[in-house]
Amino acid sequence: MNFLILSKSSLKLPFHYQYASVFWVTSLATLEVWGPLNQLSAEKVAANAKYKALLNVEALTSADTRKGREMYESQCRVCHKMYGSGGILDPDITGSNRTNIDYLLSNILDPSAEIQDDYKIVMVTTRDGRTYVGNIASENERTLTLRVVGQDSVLISKSNIQSREGSKLSMMPEGIFANLTDQEVLNLVAYFTTARKEDH
Repeated sequence: MNFLILSKSSLKLPFHYQYASVFWVTSLATLEVWGPLNQLSAEKVAANAKYKALLNVEALTSADTRKGREMYESQCRVCHKMYGSGGILDPDITGSNRTNIDYLLSNILDPSAEIQDDYKIVMVTTRDGRTYVGNIASENERTLTLRVVGQDSVLISKSNIQSREGSKLSMMPEGIFANLTDQEVLNLVAYFTTARKEDH
């Protein structure tokens, strides 16, 4: 029986990142989780309109960036890096267009729309029954190095790989904002759009 390799630290990760891994191991179909594609599209359009109205200049100016940073540290930093600090499972957001609200909403509400090859999810099952979920850090003819949530990178001998599956889904699942209050969303986005190197 296959099982997911999780370190003690990974069990303390934000729920949505634990869910992303479990989603892959259990091989749930996308439609079973997210519903019909036309309904999904309508929901995204509605969510985009809602949060674009919420994240206006006046509201962002009065938001609490200190609390926003605390949320970033607990929810985002485990996978994202900013100004040299943080995880490497998802893209470095230091130089991203994070001051642009449309850009942020597009990437947060629909994280799987466009994924760089380096950050696509891969599930590797070894011949001794272990299953690892992460993305590829490096690869050669003999070995595969996988970045795994909540633990050090794993070096796997290709001769020990039983199966390897790729995904079109982002490691960051959809619905993150849905688990936050409007004020929490404001605080987090205000921090994203104003964070400076000296803050880290």
